[in-house]
Amino acid sequence: MDYANQKYLMMCRGFGATLELVCFTVLLALSLLAAYALYDNAMANREPDDIVEMRQQIVDNAAGFEWRDGMVAWLTIDGTNINYPVMQGTNNEWYLTHDYAGQNALAGSIFLDYRNRADFSDSISVIYGHRMSGDLMFSDVAKYADGKYFAAHQAGKLFVRDGEYELRAVGYRVLSAGDEIYSKLDGSSLGFSDGIYIILSTCDRSTRMKRDILIMRVTNLDV
Repeated sequence: MDYANQKYLMMCRGFGATLELVCFTVLLALSLLAAYALYDNAMANREPDDIVEMRQQIVDNAAGFEWRDGMVAWLTIDGTNINYPVMQGTNNEWYLTHDYAGQNALAGSIFLDYRNRADFSDSISVIYGHRMSGDLMFSDVAKYADGKYFAAHQAGKLFVRDGEYELRAVGYRVLSAGDEIYSKLDGSSLGFSDGIYIILSTCDRSTRMKRDILIMRVTNLDV
């Protein structure tokens, strides 16, 4: 074998080794991404221990509850899995992917529209939440489409820093994502009468262009 052929073989072997290294690196990266996706999905469907602890604290001693930064309320609806802190940021994007402590989280947080007053004194306040599996976050909102479920799960509370609102479910709707309730925080299209209303909004499973909402009316002003 002459020198030229030896050099060619050495180049082929070097190229093959490089190709193997590249393939191994790509496969390793894909494996790590898949593992992280599985981990993140598992964490999204598992509630942090501190959320469970805070639930008990707000029930036992609402007046002495330790409010965290960005937390404006605690929302609970009797007989449902809706029992979460309500956050508020400077936009409506941050808490889509971050938990109450500011950590990245697939499930995000329940959060108040950034344009609303944090004391819920607006006539319409919109609270958003993901529709997660495992009956977490706002997945129970869609259950109100069933009349029997609606009738059996109407009462709720919204704890705020200076007191609490008693809530009563008064309607369930499926809206366009472009409805004025989102663009202008205007509920006139829903036929609201005088009063203060809290809108719980989540994604509709049938299409990305629809939103499921639960309309709750404040039945007291003890704040």
